[in-house]
Amino acid sequence: MSVTTGNRIIPQHSSKFTIVETFVGCGGAHLGFKNVGFESLLVNDIDQDMIDTLVKNDVIDKNKCVTLPMEELTAKILKKYIGNKKVDVLFGGIVCKGFSLAGVRNPFDTRNYLYKHQLKLVKILRPKVSIIENVPTLKNMILYNECVDTVAVFREYSALSDSNKRFNGEKSSKRKNNEDYSSLTEKILKNKKKMKILLNGIESQKYHILEDINKTYKELGYTLYTKILKVNKYGGYTIRRRLILVAVRNDLNKTYEYPKETDVKLVLNDALKQIDYKGINNPKTDIDNRPMTHRKKTIARFKLVPEGKNIADIVETLPDNLKISAFYSRGNTKRLHRKELVPTLVPGHSNFPIHPWEHRQITVREAATITGFPLNYKFCGSHTSRCMQIGNAVPVQLSEAIARSVLKILE
Repeated sequence: MSVTTGNRIIPQHSSKFTIVETFVGCGGAHLGFKNVGFESLLVNDIDQDMIDTLVKNDVIDKNKCVTLPMEELTAKILKKYIGNKKVDVLFGGIVCKGFSLAGVRNPFDTRNYLYKHQLKLVKILRPKVSIIENVPTLKNMILYNECVDTVAVFREYSALSDSNKRFNGEKSSKRKNNEDYSSLTEKILKNKKKMKILLNGIESQKYHILEDINKTYKELGYTLYTKILKVNKYGGYTIRRRLILVAVRNDLNKTYEYPKETDVKLVLNDALKQIDYKGINNPKTDIDNRPMTHRKKTIARFKLVPEGKNIADIVETLPDNLKISAFYSRGNTKRLHRKELVPTLVPGHSNFPIHPWEHRQITVREAATITGFPLNYKFCGSHTSRCMQIGNAVPVQLSEAIARSVLKILE
């Protein structure tokens, strides 16, 4: 069996090495490991569309998929699927929204604490190598111990945070309609002051997440390595940066080395040239390559955005009938430059950027190719779901490089 990635044919060999993955998504990380020969024992995700995508593309058998919250993965469930097989690699791209700089960050977001469940799986499975992938900001993230002194604060702070998210949404709407939103700004600032007072009251309970992860790995008998990797340094087309934590079980007596960066410099056009627009990726037959239908005003704005520029750069020069607020979300407001790297693709159909020379957002297929998926890879679910899958995926180019580096300490 082989997988086509762009113009490359990557053989998939039977492997003596195995992998289990949580938060598997649509398979960006898993595909990278499969490409270098790892055998899948089990994958987990809460989103059925993600699992359907993996099965549709024969990345993994349906009977090796568990669709439920990863915190519900018990030793009994793992035993049922894995049996007595040894796990060489446990990979977990734990949900990053709680750590992301985008939006309102809440240190009490329950997603921030999913790493603890990932580490529980390490204790159960005892993999030779445990990998956690996340956004770089996780390195500096501060959390708080959940105890008698903090439970009430968790609840109150989260309620205030949710209110501010709602107020920010209302502000955005009023801003776009050129309506006054000063009262909302006052409410947001008032809530922020309350939130700061709440945090000051539980100062003694805060801790750095990376220190806790390192401490737990040490207790479990692992040595942790940490590094931020840039996708474009490993054959990718994006400037996306990911924090890669690699923990090696001490009894292996091996020192892990991150994959070496390449000198290959690729740009967006290198990705787009791979797409077979007249063949397998013809929009008439490839649903993932069908452009969105934009409103006339949206297209008119797109036409005025120069290649490599953001609509915010020209908002003041827009004709009156096309004017919008100077405050504009990132993503689809930027026109990509064909001779440059691609910014991080933000999940969600309304946030994919503008094609470099056509007056539309890039398609699901174009985004998938940029992210390293094969040209014949099919995505399941609604258009929004498919965009979310790609935006959340670990770029295949990066995961494959990591997989090869891990092989060196397993062989």
